[in-house]
Amino acid sequence: MSQTVSTEEATVRPYSPGGAVSDEPSGKLSSNESALGPAPAVVRAVRDAVPDFHHYRTSDDFRAGLADDLGVAAEQLLITNGSDESCYLVASVHLGAGATVVTSDPPYRIDEIVSRINGAAVVPVPLKDGAHDLDRLAEESQSAEILWLPTPHNPSGIAVPAERLDPLLERVPASCLVVLDEAYRPFLPPERRPDALELLRRHPNLLIQRSLSKSHGLAGFRVGYLIGSGAQIARLDVVRAPFNVNAAALVAAGAALREPGWSDYTVARVRDERARFEAFLEAGDFTYWPSDTNFVSFRPRDHDATVSALAKRGIAVRDGSDLGIDGWLRVTVGSAPRMLLVREALIEAGEG
Repeated sequence: MSQTVSTEEATVRPYSPGGAVSDEPSGKLSSNESALGPAPAVVRAVRDAVPDFHHYRTSDDFRAGLADDLGVAAEQLLITNGSDESCYLVASVHLGAGATVVTSDPPYRIDEIVSRINGAAVVPVPLKDGAHDLDRLAEESQSAEILWLPTPHNPSGIAVPAERLDPLLERVPASCLVVLDEAYRPFLPPERRPDALELLRRHPNLLIQRSLSKSHGLAGFRVGYLIGSGAQIARLDVVRAPFNVNAAALVAAGAALREPGWSDYTVARVRDERARFEAFLEAGDFTYWPSDTNFVSFRPRDHDATVSALAKRGIAVRDGSDLGIDGWLRVTVGSAPRMLLVREALIEAGEG
């Protein structure tokens, strides 16, 4: 059997997930997962729903409830199997051979992967001190089909200032879709979160992407969603697989949205530990990017010694070589005891 592979597909480097160094999941600080996990009410809801899992379940009820929470029409929402499926759906509808996309460099890896496997050329715009270069992104988007814009960004953790988003969107042509990935939005202080729905009303070429993986502790369930115009969502819904989000995930997501206090508590704990870790990095004169997310990326002075010292304590972090930032490490903000082990490892490696 022969298979035709495009030039862009042939250059794709497969996604490499974060690994672990032991069977202890709390030591895995390489995948930006929640240290607290889902709310107890979510666990109970899933357990109680198990007898019904022999039935197919659509996302219609969850979508209706989420639409009420957000203040949008249900037709403006598409529920997806995590943010990554959102990326694949968008790319499959909007890209093809000869298309162009614009990303920051380094990009969020899935944005790059889905673009290349759909035959698009990727135009990278280097980050400036870890932040998106908005002027360059606007310039390069003039002849592009998609501008991928994760904010806060991964792997830098830096968000676009809310007041700069509307001027950027004004400069992007209506023919270019802007995918505003807000997977880490909850970790921004409320006063710094953009009014994304107002931006959507002003710019119909905007598509907003969100996830319940981080602040709600549902990474393993894989639940995300897209917010856009009714017409934009309808185009994407055509290519969505039937029952793309499984029944357990829909039960968990619905229960999670009914427990906003747990998400607030999770975010508060992340901010506290993130501030403590960044203060440690600052005191040790490390090169790092001040983060708006549940992770921090920094450059150790002795990469191998640091990774070894972390591994001795059962701690796995993400190597920057996987993310386009060679020589750096990305650390998910874990529980207080785990973050203490991280700081101790850095001191042992002569970093603190």
